Amino acid sequence: MGFMILRMKKTIHDLNSIRHPTAVIGLVMDFFNPRLLEGARTYAEEHNLRLDARWSVRGDWLPDEILWDGLIHGVVDNPALVRRLKKLSIPAVGLVARSAEFCVIPDYKACGRLAIEELARYGVAHVLLYPEIPTSSLDLDFNQGTCSAAFQEGLPVSALDSFFGKSFHEIIAMTIRKVFSLPKPVGLCFPHAGWAYSVINALLENGLRIPEDVAIVVIDKDVQQTAALAPVSLTSVELNEWHRGFVAAETLHQLILGDEPRHKLLELPPTGIHGRASTGHLDTRDPVMGKALTYLRKHYREEIGVPEVVAVAGASRRVVEMLFREMLHCGIHEELNRLRMEDAKHLLLEHELSSTDIAQACGFSSAHYFSSAFKRDFGLSPRQFQKEALRSAPE
Repeated sequence: MGFMILRMKKTIHDLNSIRHPTAVIGLVMDFFNPRLLEGARTYAEEHNLRLDARWSVRGDWLPDEILWDGLIHGVVDNPALVRRLKKLSIPAVGLVARSAEFCVIPDYKACGRLAIEELARYGVAHVLLYPEIPTSSLDLDFNQGTCSAAFQEGLPVSALDSFFGKSFHEIIAMTIRKVFSLPKPVGLCFPHAGWAYSVINALLENGLRIPEDVAIVVIDKDVQQTAALAPVSLTSVELNEWHRGFVAAETLHQLILGDEPRHKLLELPPTGIHGRASTGHLDTRDPVMGKALTYLRKHYREEIGVPEVVAVAGASRRVVEMLFREMLHCGIHEELNRLRMEDAKHLLLEHELSSTDIAQACGFSSAHYFSSAFKRDFGLSPRQFQKEALRSAPE
């Protein structure tokens, strides 16, 4: 009987522990991050904490009186709110570098390195960086990572001049002028997908192709899915935001319990690259077709043919040809030839190169074959096409 009473008391104690969490933690942000919130919530539920996330969307709505045992905060652009939070006498973990004694942030240097590795795989000739914002550790770390990786890859790097005092349209125009002055393809590294979205429109309006002339990599941190929904979908470095939320809650829990976390600054590595159209990856649900098209877009300038494409696709030639006919309404050789011809047209308009040089640059087996194929497709020889284009160009 006594054993039963003790067991009942323990059960009641356990139920009360569930109903009454040991601590309440607040999450305050001015840049909503649903994956981060989910990570923090998972840790809180596993450790009998209550997460108050009412101000994780609009931190500026935070009331004057709060009853929290600890705080996780990620405020990017609200100095007044930052000052309010610093006055709270409770343990805190920051999601922005140098925003608190203890911070959990993405490893933006590693993001920069991943971006360069992707651009190098695509085969860019030159890397163009946006200027650093001195007050932004994100920009500083990202550019440091890109420069370090570019040096290791043997890629030359240029940076745009400072944006200080320039309007949005002046910055875009400055970017376009710089891109035209560099050898192609140019690799653009943006830590902010929104900027890249705007630049893409200007690049396309000025006759530049993505990714053939300009390949682009961004960090995917926008809840609006900017990278995926850009005019040309953007290859992105993927952050592990769920893990960041989990680790931030774990670190805060240690502080609430009076324990000293081992590290004051935790930098969590990205999960990898999501390849999209801006570096030659084509969106397709069919894995065989995806492999074939990605290989074509990356290697059409080389002396490859149908057998190489089929080998990479991992299916029989009949299956791959059937998929090309179904999805692109052409064969493998026709699509390879189309990519090379489009590249040749661009070189004829932009450069004073011989037919031999253009044939070699675009992957044709010989200058004679290139000239014959060009005339068959467009009704003009390469030189006639160039002369007609120059004659019709505006003064």
